Amino acid sequence: MKVVIGMATMKGREKEVQKAMKSLYENTVKPYDLILWDNTKGEDLTDNGKFYGLTKYKEPIIYLTCDDDIIYPYNYIEKCIKDLKLHNCIITFHGRKLLGEGRDYYRQHKAFGCLQHFPQTTQIDVPGTGCTAFCTSYFNPIDLHKAEDKKMSDLVFGLEAAKFGKKIMHIGHIGKWIMEQPIPVEKTIYGMENKNCERQNQIADEIYRIKNNLIRK
Repeated sequence: MKVVIGMATMKGREKEVQKAMKSLYENTVKPYDLILWDNTKGEDLTDNGKFYGLTKYKEPIIYLTCDDDIIYPYNYIEKCIKDLKLHNCIITFHGRKLLGEGRDYYRQHKAFGCLQHFPQTTQIDVPGTGCTAFCTSYFNPIDLHKAEDKKMSDLVFGLEAAKFGKKIMHIGHIGKWIMEQPIPVEKTIYGMENKNCERQNQIADEIYRIKNNLIRK
């Protein structure tokens, strides 16, 4: 099955995106295609642009969503393929387990960081789409790049997965296996959005209600 990578970038990340792409091209398993959505050259889809590549393939593929500020380890794609076969669901190396309704999305749920040492493999609710993989035969949110909610691709992906009853597994990994590039926090989506996250909280609550059968009909 072809391995296709979807990535989005923005103004000011020219050097970083090249390094991120280089790390993926140098993997032990080479991607068949890497589709980069450049928000400076077309419609500003923000980080949702990483899902645009899903529109390019009709046949089933392995799709990896990646970020332009990460350096991926040499065996990243190989491990994604292995864990997709093992768990037969959406896999990720970052994300959150939602702990209830009415909580601050960024501060009051259990977080699993891709940069830190998290050896446990466990089911979660919201993946970190900078390091997520899935087979489109299992889940194919083909229009997700058009989502109205911007700068919250993890949540819009998690909501779509919840609506279709798709499982998300956080895969255990050692610390510093995935590496970040040094970008000032105020220039990251987290830095721009974490102080005013009312909409993020609303989406997280909706995911929690769906997954815990709390939706009122």
